[in-house]
Amino acid sequence: MTVTPRLLLPLLAAGQAQKHVTHNDALMRLDALVHLVVDSRTQAAPPASPGELSAYIVPAGGTGAFAGRTDQVALFEDGGWSFLTPRTGWQAWVADEAEHNLWTGAEWRRASPLSGLGAEKWGVNATADETNRLAVSAEASLFNHAGSDHRLKINKAGSGATASLLFQSDWSGRAEFGLAGDEDFRVKVSPDGSAWHEAIAVDRASGAVALPGSPWAAGQNLLVNGDMRINQRGFAGGALAAGAYGFDRWKAGAGGANLSVSGFTVTLNSGAVVQPVEPAAWGLASFAELPLTLSVEGLSGGDLAVTLGSRSGTITPGAGRRSVTLTLAAGDSGVLTLGLAPAAGAVSFARVKLEPGGIASHWTARPLAAEQMLCRRYHWRPAGTVLVDAYQAAAATARQTLALPVPMRATPNVSYAVSQEVNVQGTDRGLVAASTELAHAYVTAQALGRVRAAFDGIAFDAEL
Repeated sequence: MTVTPRLLLPLLAAGQAQKHVTHNDALMRLDALVHLVVDSRTQAAPPASPGELSAYIVPAGGTGAFAGRTDQVALFEDGGWSFLTPRTGWQAWVADEAEHNLWTGAEWRRASPLSGLGAEKWGVNATADETNRLAVSAEASLFNHAGSDHRLKINKAGSGATASLLFQSDWSGRAEFGLAGDEDFRVKVSPDGSAWHEAIAVDRASGAVALPGSPWAAGQNLLVNGDMRINQRGFAGGALAAGAYGFDRWKAGAGGANLSVSGFTVTLNSGAVVQPVEPAAWGLASFAELPLTLSVEGLSGGDLAVTLGSRSGTITPGAGRRSVTLTLAAGDSGVLTLGLAPAAGAVSFARVKLEPGGIASHWTARPLAAEQMLCRRYHWRPAGTVLVDAYQAAAATARQTLALPVPMRATPNVSYAVSQEVNVQGTDRGLVAASTELAHAYVTAQALGRVRAAFDGIAFDAEL
């Protein structure tokens, strides 16, 4: 044996000449390795002018004399570099980091958790990794105050990132709360770690609380016929000319539209559908400067472009309710037009909802009768025929009053067809609206006797 097994110190040989040289070499090596101090463990290239016994832990990617010496201790002695392979338990003070490091047998690792180095890991009864830089395996963890308060801070990079606490069962997620993908506080649960259901959402701007998973707590829908189930005009789907109404309260945008409905799923093939939204219908003077959230269910096929007043946004595809929040401008007063259009190609979605605040809540349909009344405030098509049948003198007029089922937004325009008439003086018969609540059917007799007129295909229209 010519060197010691751990520090590789040169040994004196029996009968060796100049024993002082070997002895001095051993002392120099001890001087370098005992209480080892290295200048750096991140410097890849040897320094240009190293001092005697300058030392470095060679990082990966070393160059020059350090090439191929990863994790070895480089010592500059007697004008040249010596390289020592560390043994398990070797320790070194890294001067440029002010950190105590030790060789585990596989890597140099800091010996205390005080370091701020991004590449370091710390495991307590557990193995840390590149994602979980701090890993703790224990029955409990304690974070105590140091004289007064104690705050646990979880910071994220930006609005679209996540800062949350995730609770798992056998490494599968079951509950999560925090800022998940936006800046509102949310609580979610999962039965399997894959499908997630939002239980609570708190609007960061107002503190308003929504319970998206609880139908009874859903917010008011500011749209009428959001699921397009009411169809007084009998629109069969397909092309709609610009400005023409199809399903109740929905009309084509300026470029027309092509759409269909199957069940509750709307497929918008091209163009845009719009709905004028009237704040007065909901007891509001204006929507100006309010945050309003537009949501749809199960968007597929591509992005959905949303416009409301002067604002615009995009909803991206995905399962469940998908939404965008638009905060309206100060000038967005009066009736506002909501527009929906595919960003490209056809899109499918269901159950459109517009509600105050920055959080999309659960879809809950209004009772059918209530939804019909809201639709009839703007457009009403009575079923059947209105018949005026009387015995009149010549030139006398018979009238029949028709009460509208709900006060309309304004005195409506009336359209109709005359299916039969008897003893009518010229065309002196008709159906007119007297107010937002009443209409009159009338007919004038041409001669003494029975006079009769039947009106059908009737439509009262007060659309915006």
